[in-house]
Amino acid sequence: MSSPTGPTPPPSPLYPASVPLSPEPESGPRLSEPQRLLNVFIAPRKTFEDLKRNPSWWVPWLVTAIFIIIFGVVAVQKIDMVQFLQREIDKSPSAQRRMEQLTPEQREKGLAMQATGTKVVFYIYPLFTLIGGLIIAAVLMAIFNFMLGAEVPFQRAVAVVFYSYVPLIISTILLTVSVLFSSDPNTIDLTNPMPTNPGFFMDPQGNKFIYAIVSSLDIFSIWVVTLLGLGFASASSNRKPSVSTGITTMFVVFAIFVLCRAAWKSIF
Repeated sequence: MSSPTGPTPPPSPLYPASVPLSPEPESGPRLSEPQRLLNVFIAPRKTFEDLKRNPSWWVPWLVTAIFIIIFGVVAVQKIDMVQFLQREIDKSPSAQRRMEQLTPEQREKGLAMQATGTKVVFYIYPLFTLIGGLIIAAVLMAIFNFMLGAEVPFQRAVAVVFYSYVPLIISTILLTVSVLFSSDPNTIDLTNPMPTNPGFFMDPQGNKFIYAIVSSLDIFSIWVVTLLGLGFASASSNRKPSVSTGITTMFVVFAIFVLCRAAWKSIF
């Protein structure tokens, strides 16, 4: 037989009646930064769920930035930037028209200045990834929080984005090796350098709308999109949305982006 309970003690300064007891902290060991990075490849959900405890994002960005800088140094040393820019101009009718309006001396001077600017961009590209990651995090946070009822604060959203981008380290390493050991690095199309998407096997001067779409169906792009959907679902403070809904939402967002990008490239 259970013993009767005594009277409830009155509120005191130590235990005021109006203040609820705080929830117990989540059980389980915290992941170290190396464990988070490794789990992105083998158990990504563990990484994203750990962001609810510590939404640190600078380590994945820094590691990715190091590999990007290494590629930038190799590319600047191995690739003729004037030839690279000339190939990009040849792909764009609007750029060709602008160049045709210049004298030969102006074209040569303009290409030289653009080549210098492109080298600088290769070196400082991690800064652009930082700014781009912050913007993407804000947009996706708005989509998941306001449209799907998730609870992902901004810092956690930034962490989800940069951890989702970690697999791009692999593509950066592969591209660096290709440029470093190619007999002629100038023949590598840096806009679509590897056979990881159907567009690699197509003529970029053909139907530009179709080319842009199939080039976007890249193994690494699909990998990142899947991780973003999983990440925002797993890092939410509540159980909204489900993982399947999160991944589906990200592929819808990705499809809209790809169509807009393809339309832009077909015009210009």
